Parts: sequence; C-alpha cells; structure tokens
Amino acid sequence: MNIKDYLKRLNNNSQEIFNKSIHDTENLGRAHHYSSFIGEFSNYVFDKNEERMILTVAIQLESASFNLIYGMYREAFSSLRLAFELGLGAIHFSIHKLEQNEWMKGENDIKWSKLIDNENGVLSKRFCNAFFPEASEYIEDYNDKSRNAYRRMSEFVHGNYETWSKSGLKLKFDPQLKKDYFELNSDISKILIFMLCCRYLKSLTQENKESISEFLLEELRHISPVREYLGGAKEL
Repeated sequence: MNIKDYLKRLNNNSQEIFNKSIHDTENLGRAHHYSSFIGEFSNYVFDKNEERMILTVAIQLESASFNLIYGMYREAFSSLRLAFELGLGAIHFSIHKLEQNEWMKGENDIKWSKLIDNENGVLSKRFCNAFFPEASEYIEDYNDKSRNAYRRMSEFVHGNYETWSKSGLKLKFDPQLKKDYFELNSDISKILIFMLCCRYLKSLTQENKESISEFLLEELRHISPVREYLGGAKEL
C-alpha cells in the first residue's frame, strides 16, 4: 500500500469515528459551553498577558475535544491536561510576575507541584483568603479534585501500560474513553471556573459581573459565597 492510500484509509477511519462522536451533542455542547465561558472571561482580565493565557486555555480545551471526536483519545487527554496546567498557571503567574516573565522568555516552567501546594499554591486556603476568603472552605475539595483529575490525565500523557489497552493501537471509536474524557473535561472546567472566580471575581466591574452572572449562578450555584456575591439567593 502506498502512502497516499494508507493515509486515505486513516482518514476514512477518522471520519467514521467523527460521525459516531458528534451524536453526543449533550456532552459536546456542555464542553463547548465551558470553554466558551472561559474565553469570554478572559476579556474581563485586566492584565493582557493573563488574558492571552486564559484565552489560550479556552482554545486548548476546544482542541482537546476536536482530537476526541476524531478518535485521537490519547491526544485529547494530553491536550486536556495542558489546558488545565495552563489555566492554573495563568492564575499562579497573576501574583508571580517574575516567574511569568521568565516563562514567557522560555526560562521557567509551569510546575504542577507548586500549583497544588497545600500551603502556598493557587489551590490553597492562603491564596483563596487573599482574593475571595468567603470561598476558602471549598478550596481543599477543589485541590483534591485537581490532584485526581491530573493523575488520570497523566496516565495517558506518560503512556502507562494500562492506557495502551484502553486506547488500543488502532484508530477506532471507543465509547468508554469518550465517557472518561467528558467526565474529566467537566471536572477541570469547573475547577478552572471556580479558580477564576476566586482570583478575579471581586476585581470585575459591575457591568462585567452582570454579563457572566447568569452562567455562574447556574454552574456554581452550589458555591454559596459566589452565588450571594452575584446577587443570588442566600439559600437554595
């Protein structure tokens, strides 16, 4: 088989997976809903470098779902992890400008261990107390969820043995991997949105708050400090 025929066959396989994947409009729509909101939120961040990073997170989330619908599951999980790291990294850099400038010059890396550090990371009570202390009681749970989600995504990034049996060596539709992807996409999107609120919500103008309040009152209605800050009911 020549290379052109070989690549045509791969493309045909991908198109078959695409045609099966796009029927899951509920999960695809929800994933797009989250990434679109993160993209919109970036418009209200006052620092231009942070704005660009957060917008890139939204684009990376879309890229992850694009990989998924064509059956490139390992790449989808890898892209998802990258979006997660970049999103929390943007928030970390918002208070560590020296590190941000070094990162932009290629002289520093986003370090996961620093992001989730229980004492000083962005997923710590210290961080939350500095910007949105009313929500600090929730941060430990979000830290635990972040660690779990990152570990699951990293299995595919690092090529753990069991992931090859899950994803296989052939391009084919896999409903279980699709299900796992959407669970993780939902988890990390909600974590990122919560953390964006912790860091930036109190710095937004009234007009900007009103433009995003409908989404947040729906998606974070269980977080009473966020709900009440946006004018929602004190009790559900």
